[in-house]
Amino acid sequence: RHAPTVQPPARAMPQMERRTSAAAVRVFLLAALAVGGSVAGSELPALGPLRGIAYGALPCTAQSCGGQQPSEDMLLGGYAKQWGPEGRDDLAIMAGLGANAVRLYHSLGLDIEESHAGFLDHAQATGLNVMAGFHTYGACPGFDCFETWKQAALQGFRQGFAQSGGWHPAVAALILLNEPDFMGASPMCQPSGAAWCRVKAALSALDGVLAAEKEAGISAGRVRLTVTWSFGISTSIDGQITGPGIYGFQDMVAGIADPQIAHYTPRSTQADLQQAFSTRWVHGLNTQSPWSFVDAMISKNYARFLPVPWFIGEYGANGQPATVIQSDLQAMQTRASEGTGFLGTAVFQFQTAHWKGGSELNFGLFRLGSEVLGETGEVCGEDGGCRTWPVHCLSAKLDWLPGSVGDRAQAVASAWNGTVA
Repeated sequence: RHAPTVQPPARAMPQMERRTSAAAVRVFLLAALAVGGSVAGSELPALGPLRGIAYGALPCTAQSCGGQQPSEDMLLGGYAKQWGPEGRDDLAIMAGLGANAVRLYHSLGLDIEESHAGFLDHAQATGLNVMAGFHTYGACPGFDCFETWKQAALQGFRQGFAQSGGWHPAVAALILLNEPDFMGASPMCQPSGAAWCRVKAALSALDGVLAAEKEAGISAGRVRLTVTWSFGISTSIDGQITGPGIYGFQDMVAGIADPQIAHYTPRSTQADLQQAFSTRWVHGLNTQSPWSFVDAMISKNYARFLPVPWFIGEYGANGQPATVIQSDLQAMQTRASEGTGFLGTAVFQFQTAHWKGGSELNFGLFRLGSEVLGETGEVCGEDGGCRTWPVHCLSAKLDWLPGSVGDRAQAVASAWNGTVA
């Protein structure tokens, strides 16, 4: 993300704006259950029209987490005081805003031996589809991600992602890689920037997940598969399409048709790969651009990809006022309801990444306030260090941003007929 750096002022933040919505959602859930109803069960809302929110809410308020960055796997039980009903209940807050899905990043592949069932169960009870992300930076020797992704999926099955011979009912999609086009910058990718590197990684990751399902006897069910590409301009591996994001869509079409174009020999049969692609694949991209521009860039070329649908995995709306965000989200919902191949979007993101600083402070529906509501459980970082972290209250006003640019949560709630407070 290349927005100019914006630093927040050093001052106290408003405290209590985001607790009412979560409480109201919990009251609704309990009332429905009390009269014998089913809030979600296995009948979660369809993935489209998608109203998702990206979730990577590390509890840190200091740059780089003060040198002790905790795990980015938000499904860990240690974070339950953030996402769960016994704490801040971020998932209920999302539902209160009008969301029907939560998009995640490092849910599989960090090799952490801890159950993820609590998060998945609560997402199901709250009516949120889970779009679980693999850890994109896992080991891919020669850009072959097969074994790492296979083992990550198998571990996930042991940690709550599997239920009754299928995926957990909350899981609606698996994001195999996030913006793998960065792999072209690796010294191992020759010639520099070559498309085969990213395509081989995507094909082999898909292959690995299919192999894990087969080995563990897990049925695909409704679970979709995707890669979210960046919105940078590139040319597809077969030279057929040049443009932002959409090059990756054609990458997958060409790679599935002939994996050797990416120097990859699948372990699955060609028929299995093609079957998974035709029945489960969703094209995805991330963008900070307004919907009108994205729509113009993608829709004019999209007929060739139908009936495979597409979605926006990160709608960043960088620097946009609340009225533009609301209008964009409403327009996307209208388009997604028309059944023309567009599923919807996931808003980037639930909480400002204070620990990253810089231009990342332009994003987030909520920021961390100064009031501490409790503590996380023990969470370990990649360096092996483990500790608890303060659970801060949330504020819906990013007041270091000018005017209504900081009113991102209200814009989402207004677009999705939800509430902020």
